[in-house]
Amino acid sequence: MPIIGNLHQMDAERAWLTYTDWKEKYGDVVYCSILGQDAIILNTEKAAEDLLNHRSSNYSDRLDLPAIIGPYGLTIDTIVLNHTDTWRAHRRVFHQTLRSEAATAYRPMQLRRTAELVERITNSPEAWWDHIRRFSASVILSAIYDHDLSDSTEDDSTLQTVLTALELLVRIFSPSTAMLITKMPIVRSIPTWLPGGWVNAKQGQKVVGDMFDVPYNLFRAKLETGEAGKCVASDALAMSRDTYKMDNFDDVVKGVCGTAYAAGEETTGATLIIFILAMVLHPEVQARAQSEIDEVVGTDRLPDLDDKGSLPYVEAIYRETLRWKPVVPTAIQHATTEEDVYNGYYIPKKALVIPNVWAMTQNPDKYPSPASFNPSRFLDAEGNLSGDEPSYVFGFGRRICPGRHLAKDSVWLAMVRILSMFRIEKTTDAAGRMVEPNPEWTTGITSYPKAFPCKVVPRCEEVLK
Repeated sequence: MPIIGNLHQMDAERAWLTYTDWKEKYGDVVYCSILGQDAIILNTEKAAEDLLNHRSSNYSDRLDLPAIIGPYGLTIDTIVLNHTDTWRAHRRVFHQTLRSEAATAYRPMQLRRTAELVERITNSPEAWWDHIRRFSASVILSAIYDHDLSDSTEDDSTLQTVLTALELLVRIFSPSTAMLITKMPIVRSIPTWLPGGWVNAKQGQKVVGDMFDVPYNLFRAKLETGEAGKCVASDALAMSRDTYKMDNFDDVVKGVCGTAYAAGEETTGATLIIFILAMVLHPEVQARAQSEIDEVVGTDRLPDLDDKGSLPYVEAIYRETLRWKPVVPTAIQHATTEEDVYNGYYIPKKALVIPNVWAMTQNPDKYPSPASFNPSRFLDAEGNLSGDEPSYVFGFGRRICPGRHLAKDSVWLAMVRILSMFRIEKTTDAAGRMVEPNPEWTTGITSYPKAFPCKVVPRCEEVLK
């Protein structure tokens, strides 16, 4: 259709469902137009790996989005940077500070934060959703800025600053919204008090600027007084500026830190919320995991990361949670640097490339009955872990999530400790009937359940004491 292209054919809030329908009609690689922007949908792991991993030099760019990046204060955000020397500096800082070996240094902090999560849920189980979101923020703020939320109030100003910005960013980065703002920049001027006013760029620039500046400036103040502990920001600043030959290296570090927080807080909390939903819906899975934990760990201590190799079913639950409802169903979009041809398909220069992670996780050929939550699909006949792991949910190629090692440990540890300490059950209505949870889901670049009722019951009194 002229001007709008295929936009009218898409689910406005869950485009990945449309892309998956197109896969059945048109195949693994689908071309469409979004408000005049060429877009290529990759619906299979193979297509995504072939292009984004094996041809990464041509598929690691981002679209030029001047209508978004400048007006919304995103000029130092790693995610939106083009494939330039500045982006390469960001990537090197990420790799050095969050590679798998470096991430292990944060395990003592993760143990403390998960213990705090268990304590908070014990004290007010009805607020489990809020406790999980606070936990994810606490882990990321500690790792990135050495900012401790454990003794702060619920309305910690740093936390509220970044959460306000996140609410905006997850909405403007959906492909259809990004293209709408790009093609019709007038929408950026909608007053905040009108419907759709959340997209107002003047307000957006302020909240995004605060997201980068407020926690980073607090960290710099601690650094000057000698109070700053080990964190990504301190490790990054300790790296030789001469290595990068850049005058604005401080902006690189600030951008890396803000990007890491924004990406990590949202996805860590969302994954755990999806896990809670799965446990409510599948008590038999929960019971099997708790039996495994009791046998391996006992009931006189909390599990820790050293137990991971002895808890294959818990690991299978972690993998199935990532697969069942991927938090970022279309990953973060790539763009081509030059034109290309793949399996006879012409791919234009500067095309938007969208990995449809949802279609990959719901592939019935690889995952029979994909809509069901079944951790055993990641185990062999002897109950050992298979070699399959849905690592593609963390992205592809040179744009893969650099904080994935920290995120994996944080999520797994929270899962196993929640399973060890609590039974997660359906609530009952006034007549005593079980209430099936049917939560509303967030929309935008991420998708996860909004708060839903469930009952969290302590099961290990000795450890809780």
